[in-house]
Amino acid sequence: MNIDGCNGLAYLTKIAPSEADASMITPLPYIFVIKDLVVDMTNFYNQYKSIEPWLKPKNPTAELNGNEIKQSKKDRAKLDGMYECILCACCSTSCPSYWWNPESYLGPAALLYANHRRVEADGFPNLMDSSVSVKYLGHHAGK
Repeated sequence: MNIDGCNGLAYLTKIAPSEADASMITPLPYIFVIKDLVVDMTNFYNQYKSIEPWLKPKNPTAELNGNEIKQSKKDRAKLDGMYECILCACCSTSCPSYWWNPESYLGPAALLYANHRRVEADGFPNLMDSSVSVKYLGHHAGK
C-alpha cells in the first residue's frame, strides 16, 4: 500500500499515533485498482513469470538419478540480498521507468530475480542454464 506517500507493507509501516495528523492510505500507485485498496497484480506477476526465475538443466534429458545438486557456502553467499524479495511490488510501483512503461519494462523485482537466476546458475556452469533471462532482458532492451 501507499501510506502517507510512501510504498510499503501495511503490517510493517508505522503510522504516527497522534490524532492531530491524519494518515493517507491509498492503493499501490500505477497499478489498476480492483476495489478499495486491492490492486490488479496480474501484469506484475506475469512479468516475474516471464523471466522463468527457476533453475533449468542445460540438458533437460539428463537425469540426476535422485541426487541433489549441492551448493557451496561461497556460492550461497553470492545470493544474499536476493532471497529477501517477497514480490510485494513496492519497488516496481516506486520506479518511474515502470510507471511510464509497465507493459515493456520488467521492473526492479523481475530484474532482481533474473539476476538471481544468473548468479545461481553461474555456480553450476556445467549443469544449469542461465541464458533465458539474459536473452529475455536483451529482448526487452529492444535488441
